[in-house]
Amino acid sequence: MLRKMAAIFMVGLLLPVIAANAMAASADDARQFVDGVGKRVLDIVNGGAGKAEKQAQLQQMFAENVDIPWMGQFVLGHAWRQATPEQRDHYLQAYKQYLLARYTTNFADYTGAKYTITDVKSEEEGQFTVNMQIKAPNQSQDTLAGYRLLVGENGQFKIIDIIIEGVSLITTQRSEFASVFQQKSMDGLISAIEAKTKAESSRK
Repeated sequence: MLRKMAAIFMVGLLLPVIAANAMAASADDARQFVDGVGKRVLDIVNGGAGKAEKQAQLQQMFAENVDIPWMGQFVLGHAWRQATPEQRDHYLQAYKQYLLARYTTNFADYTGAKYTITDVKSEEEGQFTVNMQIKAPNQSQDTLAGYRLLVGENGQFKIIDIIIEGVSLITTQRSEFASVFQQKSMDGLISAIEAKTKAESSRK
């Protein structure tokens, strides 16, 4: 009972901070954040570093600007509560490695690419979605991408979802992971994610 009351008390202390950060952030701030990340990504992709160094730089950027723990817990859904602390740690590490491999392996496809931010939408409190069109020389059509942002307790933006052509990454993964979890349990899901990581890494 005392522990529950203490938790409620801490939430009560944090809510004003979170609300203040959300009010301080604006759609223009969200646009500038995504634009800054986008420019840095293209600078790396079009730079003169070797392939391995470029990927390492992109992975560092991804880890710094994406709230991987938040995404990982959301994607796992109800299974998070059923997992042991050790399974949670193992899962989050596997999920992080998968995302890093999935979104930084084929960066060469976007050499010479350009993007245009089309609009910014304010979602629920402290969240924004920044939409853009990406034009790559080797693609016949522009790619429509959206980045959902969350304002953290420190007032900094973090990406919590990537939406490609209207399809949400975390919504798709949540459904996929739930199916695997039902069939193979938590350890089986972790093994499946690790296999996905190996498959993505082999595409280098």
